[in-house]
Amino acid sequence: MKRAERGIEIALPARRTPPERVVAHLGPTNSGKTYAALEELAVTGRGVYAGPLRMLAQEAHRRLSARLGDDRVGLITGEERINERAPVICSTVEMAPQSGELLVLDEIQWADDDERGSAWTRLLLAGEYRQILLLGALDALPLVERAFPDAELKIFERKLPLEWIGERTLRSLITGTIVVAFSRRAVLALAGEVNRLHSGRVAVLYGAMPLASRREEIDRFLSGSADVCVATDVLGHGVNLPCETLLFAETTKFDGQARRPLLPWELAQIAGRAGRFGLVERGHVGVLSGLVWGEIDAELVVSALEPHIPLPGGHWGYRVVDEARIRPRLSDLGVDDPRDLDAALVAWHRVAVREWAYESWLAVESLQPIRLRVDAVQRRLGQRGRRLSLDDTWKLVNAPVDEDALELLTTLALAIAGDRVARPYLSFLLDATRLRNASLEDAEQAGREASILRWFALQYPGVGSVTIERAAALEEAAARRVVVRLRHEVESPTIGRCRSCGRSCPPWFPLCERCVGRADTRSRAARP
Repeated sequence: MKRAERGIEIALPARRTPPERVVAHLGPTNSGKTYAALEELAVTGRGVYAGPLRMLAQEAHRRLSARLGDDRVGLITGEERINERAPVICSTVEMAPQSGELLVLDEIQWADDDERGSAWTRLLLAGEYRQILLLGALDALPLVERAFPDAELKIFERKLPLEWIGERTLRSLITGTIVVAFSRRAVLALAGEVNRLHSGRVAVLYGAMPLASRREEIDRFLSGSADVCVATDVLGHGVNLPCETLLFAETTKFDGQARRPLLPWELAQIAGRAGRFGLVERGHVGVLSGLVWGEIDAELVVSALEPHIPLPGGHWGYRVVDEARIRPRLSDLGVDDPRDLDAALVAWHRVAVREWAYESWLAVESLQPIRLRVDAVQRRLGQRGRRLSLDDTWKLVNAPVDEDALELLTTLALAIAGDRVARPYLSFLLDATRLRNASLEDAEQAGREASILRWFALQYPGVGSVTIERAAALEEAAARRVVVRLRHEVESPTIGRCRSCGRSCPPWFPLCERCVGRADTRSRAARP
C-alpha cells in the first residue's frame, strides 16, 4: 500500500500472497512446543527458525545440525554468518529472511515489545512464506486470532507441574537450584553469600555478561560443576536452563523508571524454568528468606503459578497480547537523500497511525528514538564535513547499539565516511591487551563493544581496520576476563558487603545500616 504525505510517497508493508497454512503452538515454558516445531522444520527440510536471542538461534542451529548435518543448516545473526545459503536457516528475528518455505517464529508475544516488536510484526504482516508456525505463550492467542483468523491452534501443556515449596534459607539450598534476583548488583551480592556455603560451586548469569561467559556458566550448572545458579530475569527471555528448584530472592525490580512489584506474567515466565523433564516429577518454586535486603512477597509468587486472565476459547493466561508493534523500513519511506530521513519518518508515522488506528492489531511505534539517532549521526558527520549515503545512514541508525553507546555509533559513521579520526578510537577498542587487568565492569563493556564491532565488520569488512577476526578476538578476551573477575567477585565479594565492617548489606549501598549510623554519630559529634 502506498500513500502520499506532504510530497513524500509512503509505503505500508503488506503481504502479497497469503500463507497456505498457519499453525500456532501456544503454551507455557517446558511444554515441548519448540521441540515439536523444530521437528517439523527438520522433516520439511527447507525453512527458517527465527528466535529472539543469538543464543537461542545458536541452540536451534546445533540441534538441527545434529539432526540434518552441518551442510544443510546455516546460522545468521547480527554478529555471525555460517553457511547462510543452507536450505534450513536459524536466525535472530531481525535477521530472518522475508520469504521462504516454512517459517518457525518463536516467542511471538515479543511482537508487542516496545523496542524490538517490529521485527516480529514484519514477519507476521508481510513475511512471504508458504507455511508459518507461530510459537509462544498462550497470552498471544488474541494476537494470533486477529492476525490469522483461520490459523490452526495447538495448545501445549506443561510436561511437569509446578509445586509451591514456600520459604527456603541459604543454608537449605540443594544441588540443582536457581535463585533469581533482579539486578546485576543483587545477583553478584547473592552469589557471594551462596558461595560461603557452596564454595567454588556457584554459577552466575545476568544480561551484561558476554555470550561466551554466559554459556560457560550455563555449562557449569548443567554439568554439575556448580550446585547453585544465581541469575537475573535473563532466564525469562529464552535462556534454556531447566532446574529442579527455583527460588525468588526478590519480587520487585527497577524497570528504568521506578522500583515496582513483578507482574504475574514475568514471575510465571521465570518460574516455568523449574523442573527437569525426565529427571524429576515436578518443578519446585519458592522464595529465599533471610536476606537483609531482599523484598519478598511470597503471595505474589503463589498467585502467579496459576493463570488468571480469561482468553478466547475458554483458555487462561497471565495477560492479553492482542497488538503487534510496527515501524518502517527504508523502502517504506520514499526518499533518496539522508537529509530527508527525519521528515519521511514523521510522514510515515502519520500515515501509519491514520491507517491502523482503528480496528487493527497493529500499533505504530514511537519513532523518536530512531530520529534521535539520525540527528546524532548527521550532526557528527556535519562537524567533520562528511556525508553518508542513504543506505549507510539507515543501516547505521538501526544498528544493535544501546542508547548509551551513541559515541561508538557516531564513530562508526565517521569510519564509513572515510574519516581517519575514527581510527585511533576503534584501534583502542579492538586492542584485547587492554583487558589484561580490566575490572569486571570494563570487561563487560568490552564484550558489548565487541558484539557491535562484529556486526559492523560483517556489514563493512575492513572499514576502519575493523575485521570479524579482531572483533571476535576481543569478544573472546572479554568473555575470558569476565569469567576470571566474576569468580574473584563471588569468592571475595565487594558488592553486598559493608566496606567498613564486612557484614552483609544491600548491594546498592557501600555501608550497612549500623555503620551508616555510626558515621552519622561521629559526624554530629565533630560539629562545633
